Amino acid sequence: MNYNNRLRSEILARGGEFIATGNLIHDMVSKKWDNPTGAFNIALKNNLVEMSVADDWKEARKEWKATGNVWYIPLADDATEVLPEPHRSSHPHYCVCGHPIAWHFEIENTENGRVEVVGSEHIGFWMIVRHLVENLEMDPEEVTQERVQEWVKESIKSMKAEWWWSQYGEEFEEWFTAIREQDLILNVRDGPQYYDNDTRRYEYKKLIRKKGVGTRGTNDFQMPSIVWRWNHPDNDKTAQINTTGYPNRDLWNDLQMFYFNLDKHNAKIAEMHQERQDRIEQVIEERRLADEAQAQREREQRARAEARAERIRLERIEQQRLLDTAFERTCSEWGIVQFSAEDGRDDWEQDFLLKMIGKINSMAYISEKQKQRVIKIINREDEPATEKQLAYIRALGGEPNPNLTKRKASDMIDQLKNPQNSVLAGEEEE
Repeated sequence: MNYNNRLRSEILARGGEFIATGNLIHDMVSKKWDNPTGAFNIALKNNLVEMSVADDWKEARKEWKATGNVWYIPLADDATEVLPEPHRSSHPHYCVCGHPIAWHFEIENTENGRVEVVGSEHIGFWMIVRHLVENLEMDPEEVTQERVQEWVKESIKSMKAEWWWSQYGEEFEEWFTAIREQDLILNVRDGPQYYDNDTRRYEYKKLIRKKGVGTRGTNDFQMPSIVWRWNHPDNDKTAQINTTGYPNRDLWNDLQMFYFNLDKHNAKIAEMHQERQDRIEQVIEERRLADEAQAQREREQRARAEARAERIRLERIEQQRLLDTAFERTCSEWGIVQFSAEDGRDDWEQDFLLKMIGKINSMAYISEKQKQRVIKIINREDEPATEKQLAYIRALGGEPNPNLTKRKASDMIDQLKNPQNSVLAGEEEE
């Protein structure tokens, strides 16, 4: 099957009209161009017929195809600075139909070589089909309504992007670079809370604000992230750098607004940073004071523990000293010489004295009655002083009478140990 027959079969299978005018053309969109209605559509029909070789619309329209050249020129701009001849001097900013246009799609009559421009509403499906097949050498079997619409869309997208960048690209790049970091800090929303060890408080995780909150132009408007909408690496679906290739009106306006208030935004970020730093320094100081207080408490606890241990040690030493000197000290306090169980006259007294010695050495409780009983046993007046008493008197510097009784020896010992008491007693006798 040759080229023409293959395309004929494709068109007829889809219910379209097969048209052959040197090259194959078909219109699978609708029948609206068979007998167009509406002032501009009728004007397009009449003007194209006038510019064509054929006098009949059905035949004349077959002579035209898209060239692939497209120019986007906003209505407020001078089209003569962009359009080439012959369009520059024919009807710039106007379609063949007479309607004002910003998009200038170039079409060519393949019978007489005439070129014209039409708007996006009047670039006919059949014109684009011829361009795709003849100029771009697309397989006719691959020419579909979707391919034609894609060509129009991509042509508009690339041309408008190219125009936009030529007009505003330098400012956009400069301003976007200037606000990128600030945008990601300020145009955020509160996410879940988490505990921040540095600030010792619960903080909100900051998430990129993907949609605006409130109404633009009002004080409570919360701007969506500029970076997110333009080229954030996580936004692979709606980032405008990938979809349109240039920022839409809202993004462009938001960028300008943000950039012109950059000093205010920087001041706010500095304030936020300073508040966090102040909080961190406060936490550090609180930790330092707490650590110092803890260290002081630990020092005081150690000091108390050391003092308690020292006190116990001294008490034990004193206790031991008392235990070691208990017998000597007690005998001295009672005014008797140090005695032994042998000082008792009989078994009962010896057993009694032995028990008292044990109590004295262990510093156990001794009743007054027991004390007096010991003194009475040791200080019997009718018994001569013991060798221990005499030796003790000599040790104290006295000269005992060999006939001293135990009682007298005890008194003499007391006088030698406490001479002041002896003088006072002598003065009282005088």
